[in-house]
Amino acid sequence: MLGKISRYFMTTYFFISRHLCATALAFLLCPQAWAEVELWGGKPSLGLEFEHQKMAFGAGHANSLTLVPGLRFKDAFINKVDILIEGERENEVVDGVNEKARAKKLALRLKKNFELNNTWELFVRGLVGREFSSEENFNYSYIDTGIHFERGAYGFMAGLRFQRSLDGTAGHDRNKIRLGPSYEIDAHHEIEFRFIRAWDAQTRKRDSDALIAEYTYKF
Repeated sequence: MLGKISRYFMTTYFFISRHLCATALAFLLCPQAWAEVELWGGKPSLGLEFEHQKMAFGAGHANSLTLVPGLRFKDAFINKVDILIEGERENEVVDGVNEKARAKKLALRLKKNFELNNTWELFVRGLVGREFSSEENFNYSYIDTGIHFERGAYGFMAGLRFQRSLDGTAGHDRNKIRLGPSYEIDAHHEIEFRFIRAWDAQTRKRDSDALIAEYTYKF
């Protein structure tokens, strides 16, 4: 069963990653894409996220790039649906030897907003995905909870993430604190910056620190 799931996700990943970049670029370069468009009642968006992660105690670092096509729903039960297509390159120091590894991830993420007033908002996000690498393939999930402040074009968020392996694969259960500012350039363009600190969920030892920069185009 897991073999079938793995093949399905891998096939989907290669199909999307091969065609989505060209499609997204065509949308961004096409003037018609700037008009008001809807898909299944939602407003589409396209994000591009870069993350630099530094492991604790000099154990290495990793860089990743994630493409995030999504749909925003203003008055629905679910306010945001994202697909995350990620490629990661990791340099890990093991017994003084620098080992390099690559991984790919495909995930589905849902978000629910709870508006408190014109400036404050609570949110909950849930993700289910699969990671593929030369060393191991496994399913994982996370739950985000947090608060977001926005005044004019400026925003700031702070939240917690609880990440777990779904199939018992060891070494991937982490708790994270996430915070950082955002700036809405105009109705279509937004940039976000995040600082993330992660701990091992079992040992409570610090796992890594990360910096994220994300650009989002809202159709």
